[in-house]
Amino acid sequence: MRLLPQSLFGRLLLFLTGGLALAQLLSAAILLQDRDQALYHAIGGHVAQRIAAIVNLLDTLDDAERRRLVTALDLPPTRLSLDLPWQVETEPDERYHTTLFRALLKRQLGSDRPFQLEINDDLPPPPINHPHWNPAERPDGMNRAPPRGRMRAMMLGLRNFVVQIRLRDGATITFQQVLPEEVIAWPARLLLILLVLLLSVALLAALAVRTLTRPLSILADAAAELGCDIRRPPLNATGPLEVRRAAQAFNTMQERLIRYIEDRDRILAAVSHDLKTPITRLRLRTELLDDSPLRGKFQADLDDMQRMAQASLDFLRGGEYTEPMAPLDLNALLECLQEDAEDAGQQVRIAGAARQPLRCRPLALKRCLSNLVDNALKYGQRAEIAVVDTPERLALTIHDDGPGIPATELERVFEPFFRLEGSRSRDTGGVGLGLSIARNIARAHGGELTLRNHPQGGLEAVLELPR
Repeated sequence: MRLLPQSLFGRLLLFLTGGLALAQLLSAAILLQDRDQALYHAIGGHVAQRIAAIVNLLDTLDDAERRRLVTALDLPPTRLSLDLPWQVETEPDERYHTTLFRALLKRQLGSDRPFQLEINDDLPPPPINHPHWNPAERPDGMNRAPPRGRMRAMMLGLRNFVVQIRLRDGATITFQQVLPEEVIAWPARLLLILLVLLLSVALLAALAVRTLTRPLSILADAAAELGCDIRRPPLNATGPLEVRRAAQAFNTMQERLIRYIEDRDRILAAVSHDLKTPITRLRLRTELLDDSPLRGKFQADLDDMQRMAQASLDFLRGGEYTEPMAPLDLNALLECLQEDAEDAGQQVRIAGAARQPLRCRPLALKRCLSNLVDNALKYGQRAEIAVVDTPERLALTIHDDGPGIPATELERVFEPFFRLEGSRSRDTGGVGLGLSIARNIARAHGGELTLRNHPQGGLEAVLELPR
């Protein structure tokens, strides 16, 4: 189903316009078929009456008068001849149009009048006064398909015909009738009406589908913005009943999320304050210990406890929703991280640059990049930051020379408190929340953070942020 449009608007419009076009084509076919039958009955009946009238008149005349009358009536589109021999019909034509016209002729001529009929859907035969004309044996070229523009003649079925009739004295009169082009032409006015109707209905269908699908598009955009800004303006509850109910449900969900985040922030603030007080008291009491090795162990444990508590609180705070959005010079931030690493004797190289400031939460993004650079320096000794800036997205790739991560663990390392090595030593540091915090910050900006192993060794962290 790859040929189907991806959007709901495109699919509904395709189905509606396709159905309308099919219905119009079927309607046009039915109308044209009815028109053909009406024309056939009208034209066939008129021609049969005229032929019968001429034959009855010729029966009352002698040979000289017959020839004078035939000469006077031998005018296009009806040609007459008294000089052609009677041709035996080899294969009777059982088509509907031929059978019907034969019945019309028999009704007008009488059942005792012998005649034969041949109807052609191809090009008209040569004039009946042609010396080699034979209705049973068509000359070369008679079986060619009708030229383009005359396909309508094939549908009509009565484009041209030849009738031979026996007179009372045994003479043979031959009629050749060719329908004029304007009779068998496509009914342009009818087709134009159908086309205008199709276009107008298709336009109305497009407007209706657009009106119905636009609220879904607005709701999808609002849901996407909600991940970046929980305090975005609520949706307008206008439109049909179902649209108003969806907007009201979305606004209610947004209010509940805001209340939940506010309650969580208050709890986190209280926990942070309550944890800092006993840790501070323990530090003061540790300073009073006389045993220096024991005092150092207590201080190290308190440092680990404080780092774990701070990391846990930072993770629970998620995307730092309280920080306002502001333009950030990303190049200056990367240079600042590079200088800090070089001051510590580590190597960070930057390739590429951002073309313009990025609108983001500066402190949160700085924390995200710091975590990624610190991981690269910790496990790979050096870090290389590649910046690719496009009008739609900004991509930063942090590459290190470390051992990489098993493919089965590339997603698990984003889980809170997960570490590839199970120690909590101060040599490796951290509690397994750095990548989780970095991904939360990236997603809070509407972006994404992924890890991948480089083909030539090392690990790459790819941070993508929308413009």
